Amino acid sequence: MKKHTYALGVLTLAGMMSSCGGETTPITKTDEGQELKFQYQAITPTPMPDLNIEGFNFPQDSTTLNKWIKADQTDSIYLHGWGIWAGLTSKTNIKADGDKDFLRVFETWMTPEEMIEAIKTNPKLYRSSTRSNRANLKRPHQFTHFASLNQTINDSIHESVSYNPAAAQFAIDNKIFMATSLYDMAQNGQDEVTFFPNNAVTIKPVFKVLPASNGDNKFHITAWNGPKDTPTGYPEQDWASYVTIDISKNAKQEGSVYPLEDFIHYTLNEEDAHFFNKEFTENSENKMKAKAGDIAVLVGMHVGTREITNWTWQTFWWEDTPDNPELPSSKAIADMRPKELKGAARHYAMAVAYYMVAPKEPYSGKDVVGPGLYAYNPYLEAGFGPSTFDTTLSRFTDSTGKINTTYLGVKTNCMSCHRMATVNPEALGTQHNSKTPYVGNAYISRNDSLFKGQLLLDFAWSIQGNIDTTGFKAHTKQ
Repeated sequence: MKKHTYALGVLTLAGMMSSCGGETTPITKTDEGQELKFQYQAITPTPMPDLNIEGFNFPQDSTTLNKWIKADQTDSIYLHGWGIWAGLTSKTNIKADGDKDFLRVFETWMTPEEMIEAIKTNPKLYRSSTRSNRANLKRPHQFTHFASLNQTINDSIHESVSYNPAAAQFAIDNKIFMATSLYDMAQNGQDEVTFFPNNAVTIKPVFKVLPASNGDNKFHITAWNGPKDTPTGYPEQDWASYVTIDISKNAKQEGSVYPLEDFIHYTLNEEDAHFFNKEFTENSENKMKAKAGDIAVLVGMHVGTREITNWTWQTFWWEDTPDNPELPSSKAIADMRPKELKGAARHYAMAVAYYMVAPKEPYSGKDVVGPGLYAYNPYLEAGFGPSTFDTTLSRFTDSTGKINTTYLGVKTNCMSCHRMATVNPEALGTQHNSKTPYVGNAYISRNDSLFKGQLLLDFAWSIQGNIDTTGFKAHTKQ
């Protein structure tokens, strides 16, 4: 490995994401009432492109995908995941304010805040050209966020959530984020929301912000060094490894120092910095005040597509050895990267979850045994310990009859986790609107008794985390 090591003290912070506006009007005001006028561009949400990758299609026919899964045809599955990554990280012909480079496809996609605004004001906004800037960065709305007091190693993360145009159109047309709509579905006898279309893609990119506006050229960030055999969580501040990013012109990779061009990144403009600071001003442990000129580097991304009933799940993170990455990726996965995947996007590792514990598992059933499948993002899940999960459900039985417990972040599976995405129709107007727990790698049946009385969200935790309760009280009193 080409990472440096270090020792850190630890402070664990628990925090859930709070909405930060997602304004779509040209004038924004500070808390003091000062008007901020941002330069708005014509940013049109861009669909997944066709890159003519041999053996890859999107959306792929579900029958074909399910054949690959049941036959454990991993090469085809790995290529499919990489094809999705190549598509959403490819460049468009659109620029944001102050950018020298073109936006990548995923950077044009709409956020839940924008979709909610569209539902309330203009249902056709998903294909408009009035969108401003990139998605605003937020606190991770997922379990617990860890941050240390170390001042020299960047081990804090910030996220955004976005839907591709097909998913955004569906969400807007079906008012999927509105508590009133979800309540009506439950009242009409539905136990699951209307399904997303098969070309829907939802993503959760994760960034680190480098305070480049201060004039420094080199920054240290934590770098994944593989899972650790421990009964507790393995958060970033315990990884004891880092790489250095050199943002200077003509920087080259040398030892554990990597040029900025090896990372998908962007430079914050005035609007980015304003909303970043607005989101994090109430976080007493926030170690920086963002300014225009600071740099956001992509360190990870969850990606789900609705090509099969249980969605396909792939997760990506930056790797210093992308040709032979650490678990939960592998050299076999890296070897399936297509030649069309170039530049910084090729410096990321991938893990996939196209099933929970067994390739031939049913959509609904019980007593399913299998080898299990760990697929998680180090920057999002590795830090989670037993207290995060339902320890009774977080387990699977393998073919030898051995029970494997999985209530650790490094023993999770994207599909198992997202199967649990629900809301409680009776609590839609409250902050505690879901009763289902988080689980590690486990087989969770569609008809499990734990879903009784709940409204399943078609694997989309992003709905539960962004419910808008406008008009809900009046609606339920009708």
